[in-house]
Amino acid sequence: MRRRRGPGPPPPPQAELQHELSRAKSRHQKLVECRRAYYYAYYGSWGGWEAAPGSTVRELYVLKKLSSRWQWAGSVVHDALKQMLSRARATGDFLSLDRMLERTRARARAQWSTSREKSYWREASRIVGLVEHEYGDVVPGEDWKRLYEGVVDGALRAFYASPTFEEIRRTPREQWLSVDELDSWSFEGTKIWVAIDFAYRDADGRVRILDWKTGKERGVDHTQVGIYALYAQRKWSAPPDQVLGGLVYLVANGAGSGGDTVSVAADAAALERCQAEMRHSIGEMRAVLADPTRNQALIDQFPQHAERDGCRRCPFRRPCGRM
Repeated sequence: MRRRRGPGPPPPPQAELQHELSRAKSRHQKLVECRRAYYYAYYGSWGGWEAAPGSTVRELYVLKKLSSRWQWAGSVVHDALKQMLSRARATGDFLSLDRMLERTRARARAQWSTSREKSYWREASRIVGLVEHEYGDVVPGEDWKRLYEGVVDGALRAFYASPTFEEIRRTPREQWLSVDELDSWSFEGTKIWVAIDFAYRDADGRVRILDWKTGKERGVDHTQVGIYALYAQRKWSAPPDQVLGGLVYLVANGAGSGGDTVSVAADAAALERCQAEMRHSIGEMRAVLADPTRNQALIDQFPQHAERDGCRRCPFRRPCGRM
């Protein structure tokens, strides 16, 4: 007879989740756009994942997870490319464009349907939610169709037809370094979050960083890739002159066509500018705190934006009183 084993040692205790000040592109942008929304997203909602339904902190946590339809479309593209490239990295098999479009459309339809039903209130960390559904914004069906065809479908078609994708297919998988993997590094004592869409070593041994974009070109995009370059130097022990950055704009803008790549300067001067911008951004985040050493904030130090133009796209319009 086999002896029954005892229960064994207890599992190790889970580390307590620390509420620490960190920097990410999205956090920086939120601070710039609206101080009150920044407070709700990073302080008022803290702990909301385990708060009681109906509580203020739970509501703020769920609302924080919502996206506008434009943000959602961009996320659908990024998720589709991540899944396709991660699968190719593991198997060597690249999905055909038709199969890619079919899978993405099915996934997007499922997300849109569950959002319309407001299922995200059950489990906001796993279920996609749209601001338009939460607030009952009227969006004509033709607008949804134009958004999907122009941004999601158009971006994926542009990617498959791009020189960038051809270069990725030619690059041996052992030279792939990252496929949209969340990571962090420390800059002067502050955690910096990064998620490089794609990184690889080219035939000359240089580290190439690529970032997919479904919107128009902005200066902040170049800063973001510069920060990625600083991370790449540390992560993959790459000399500064051996890191190259690129922004791949997948939706046609102006005279450019979808799939165009814009090179990003990663020389010493450009990277010093990125570090200066990070210092300034982190300094602003600390300056608005009631207690910077404990990362504690008071809502009165985060005033509402004077202009209301952006409020209609904001998930916090209800708690903010700007319906």
